[in-house]
Amino acid sequence: MTTYPLSEPATIYAVEVCDDAMSDVVGRGTLEACMDIVASLPADRQSSVSIRMDALDLKFGPQEIGELQEFLREETAGLSNGDITAIKTSIL
Repeated sequence: MTTYPLSEPATIYAVEVCDDAMSDVVGRGTLEACMDIVASLPADRQSSVSIRMDALDLKFGPQEIGELQEFLREETAGLSNGDITAIKTSIL
């Protein structure tokens, strides 16, 4: 199972098509916030950005960003504290 560091700081860069080099900073925030920023960009712009984790050696190019967006859309929220308490009390 792959886990994504959604709460870790990241930076969105514009990608130069000719050599995959990073140039302008498009946005900053947690990986989750960066994904929201990328999702709000026009489709052609989404395909020309990459996200690089600030403290981790991890980079998401346009294809990986698309895959991560799909994963996050399909991922359901975890159990809330109330859900966990309900399960615990039902077992007792």
